[in-house]
Amino acid sequence: MDSLTDLILRYCIIFGRRFFAKEKISFLRVFSKEVMQLGYQLDAKLARLQLTKRRHQNFYNGYIGDLHKADIIICTHYDTGVKNFNLTNKYAFNSYFDKKNYLISLLPIIIAFLISIALNLFLFIPGIREVGLISFSGLLSLLTTIVLFYFIVRYHSGVPNQKNFVCNSSSLILLLNVMSKLDKKRKRKIAFVLLDGGCTNSFGLRMLESYSKDILKKTIIFVDSIGNDEQIQIFKPDSYTPNLQDQDIEFTEGYIDTQFKRYLLLTSGHLDRLKRVKVNYANSSKDNALSAERIEKHTETILNLCSRLVSSDDELADDKTNKRSAKM
Repeated sequence: MDSLTDLILRYCIIFGRRFFAKEKISFLRVFSKEVMQLGYQLDAKLARLQLTKRRHQNFYNGYIGDLHKADIIICTHYDTGVKNFNLTNKYAFNSYFDKKNYLISLLPIIIAFLISIALNLFLFIPGIREVGLISFSGLLSLLTTIVLFYFIVRYHSGVPNQKNFVCNSSSLILLLNVMSKLDKKRKRKIAFVLLDGGCTNSFGLRMLESYSKDILKKTIIFVDSIGNDEQIQIFKPDSYTPNLQDQDIEFTEGYIDTQFKRYLLLTSGHLDRLKRVKVNYANSSKDNALSAERIEKHTETILNLCSRLVSSDDELADDKTNKRSAKM
């Protein structure tokens, strides 16, 4: 595997925006080649969400490893969100459509629309009245109108954010770093999923929930914006108690909208009074830096957590086998 610095260049800059379908497909192709070098295969799945009778939206999930045999599945969303110009706060694991953020992302188009109207009313139309439609003023009026309509059609879903180092490219790089450090035994025990729709409607998570009959029995680790800070935060639902040998890991109660019962939420940052973690500079041009040392540190944390979870599951399986043998 390439160095973390090279991965940051590739997935934070070259393939740092994953908003449109073509960008997502290009990213999955490159990521697939990356995981092949680490002994994994990436299986991309397409699902269509019907929006209206004539309109649908494609979502693409990436499944890495054998999800049927794996005990643990580590997930993160790879899509990137709309620009909010650092005017609103983004919190880890808040995956839903935010109307306020959407309207803020449309500010450039709204401003361009107002400028176009002003130019036509006060500059182009007076010139057209004097000289006629076939004139320089008429040509400029036509060009500005065409450009405006292009941007409206192109960015009707919002203006995508270009720089997404922490949110959420950092988690993708962490997953690659984790894969590179697993031995053959652990590779059979741990699988990975790249979720689409993490910035809008969590449709990729719905796809994962319906992946197979037994998928909901798996232990899931969701990772979001892991490069945000030095301090790791691990959330879990109150109904789930991880079977760990040493209960020295501090958990915070937290939930997401999912059918999974056994899951953990990993991010980094400081808890506010509502026990949320703010992702600094998310969906703005200021999300433009990522520490390789921080990724390395958090990789060791998640490897240690996975190792303890897998060891505990192995011990439970051995206990069940011994009890069956004793009965016989």
